[in-house]
Amino acid sequence: MKLLVRLSLVFAFIAGLAQAASAVVPLADFFRDVDFDEITVSPDGSKVAALSTWKGQLNLYVIDVKTKQPRMLTGLTTMSVAGVHWIGNDRLIFTSRKDGYATGGLFAIDADGKNSRALGESVEQQGQKGGRIFRSTEYLDRFGTSTDEILVTNNQRRMEEPDVYRLNIRTGIKHRVATNPGDVQLWVADRAGIVRLGYGERDRARFLVYRDDDRGEFREIKRWDFSDGEFTPLAFDETNGRVYVRSNLGRDTAQIVLFDLKTQAVVKELFHNDTYDVEQPVLDPETGGLLGFFLETEVPTIVWTDDNLKKLQALVDESLPDTRNFFSSRSRDRRWIVIRAATDRDPGAYYLLNTRDLTMEKLVSRAGWLNPAQMSPVQPIQYQARDGLTIHGYLTLPAAGPAKNLPLIVHPHGGPWARDTGGFDPGVQFLASRGYAVLQMNFRGSTGYGRKLLEAGYGQWGLAMQDDITDGVRWAIAQGIADPHRIAIYGASYGGYATMAGLAFTPELYRCGVNYVGVTDIALLLRTMPDAWERARSQLEAMTGNAKRDRERLEATSPLRNVDKITAPVFFAYGRLDERVDIKHGTKMATALRKRGIPVVWMERDDEGHGYRRRENKEAFYAELEKFFAQYLAP
Repeated sequence: MKLLVRLSLVFAFIAGLAQAASAVVPLADFFRDVDFDEITVSPDGSKVAALSTWKGQLNLYVIDVKTKQPRMLTGLTTMSVAGVHWIGNDRLIFTSRKDGYATGGLFAIDADGKNSRALGESVEQQGQKGGRIFRSTEYLDRFGTSTDEILVTNNQRRMEEPDVYRLNIRTGIKHRVATNPGDVQLWVADRAGIVRLGYGERDRARFLVYRDDDRGEFREIKRWDFSDGEFTPLAFDETNGRVYVRSNLGRDTAQIVLFDLKTQAVVKELFHNDTYDVEQPVLDPETGGLLGFFLETEVPTIVWTDDNLKKLQALVDESLPDTRNFFSSRSRDRRWIVIRAATDRDPGAYYLLNTRDLTMEKLVSRAGWLNPAQMSPVQPIQYQARDGLTIHGYLTLPAAGPAKNLPLIVHPHGGPWARDTGGFDPGVQFLASRGYAVLQMNFRGSTGYGRKLLEAGYGQWGLAMQDDITDGVRWAIAQGIADPHRIAIYGASYGGYATMAGLAFTPELYRCGVNYVGVTDIALLLRTMPDAWERARSQLEAMTGNAKRDRERLEATSPLRNVDKITAPVFFAYGRLDERVDIKHGTKMATALRKRGIPVVWMERDDEGHGYRRRENKEAFYAELEKFFAQYLAP
């Protein structure tokens, strides 16, 4: 394969000149929005859509593949385009966001910039327990092969129970085609665009509802307890009578299976991995045929089952040996494939592959102002917890200098039903650029590694889950990586809880801590959690404990109830609009620490929710974070 490494002139014209690299990367460079995103090719391969920054916001462009002539379709200055889909060869739909929230709604526009139309603008409301909630119209799927209609969900009738509508993207007219029978959270349409399947949650129960055609009533066809595992429908296959399902019922790691809707039985197990959950199948968008599987090992991985795509992947990887290369969009005839190439040190670049001529052209870098040589490699690591459980994680070391006796920042993830991955993380790279080693671990209770690891976290907030973090710190010390006298802990959401738990229950380990929108009192979390979480309360309480039955354990593992054990300085950052973690978690803890004479740094933003999304607030947070760590860790 011939790799054309020149930057397409049209993209260079749009992007402008990249900043020259400096010895120390400025803070703001880590937290800028990418210059380019969502590059997708039209079904006929004649045009490419791209999001590019204009006046500080991502706007939509369309570029002719032959002439390379760009056309700017939107001129947004107060919000950004967030996502884009081709509906046919000449019309697109896109969503927009403001300050990180999907507040702008759904829109349609022709590829020549004409006939723009708002299809459903989001309406922001304040929830009963505070925070921001939205009544909105969301894109669900194509309506068969139609270039005039799409399927959307809308929660106008019931906030937490979306219905499905057919919506004409030229006239804006819509009509309901699936009424939520109650508690359905996920809808799946068949290959013809008929909504026939729904997945729901109600207390401990998980269930599927199904109908034979668009005139039938939904009936329940499968029910199971959340403790039995996951059985999530993803898409119909090419027969239109079976669905691809992500399931770990009766096994540890999640696999992809085929589920027959008439016999209501799994008819084929398609793919699994003994260590990692399989995330989803890769399907032909036109036929629903199986092409491969996506899973997140220590790095993102696609296992192709399609021989042609497998060969193309090998050719691309040979031409781009230093990056992880993903096929992100392709034309209907597969002649044109958009490839995103990324690493742990680079948010990535886009290439356009011509499979007929076997040539490839670099289009643009997503964040061209960042120099990958100044970033730090993210190393997958493993260590043994004290009970023998294997914990996977990542270690990021400063790009320059020795890799021994470093100040260490322990960075537990949020969720805790989540996991860290090995991709580019601007926050981690920022800390490494300032001289810190950063340790991330997927402690028990994390997702991605099977049910055994997930369920080992049940009832273990502040106990075995915290021990896994402590054991990771001791591993880093034993390896000679961490200076035992210069260790901090910093996390957001559940990671904020883990920060405060670490400071309270292992105070000898940490010089300081950063609690970003974190939980400090488990009972308070259970009292103030948003209404949308109520249907999953049983599953949440399996992890945290029940406020009445497990009162003693919750008090013993809530940092706020153990504030007298904390001796290290703490930096708190919260948002007044947080609908998940009430700001009282922070204010009560900060007040209690100040009364004991513990140094406290407090940051609060009235215009933010669960995590800072405005660029100026993110930069202010990281600037304070840099000062805080410099004061107590001396990098």
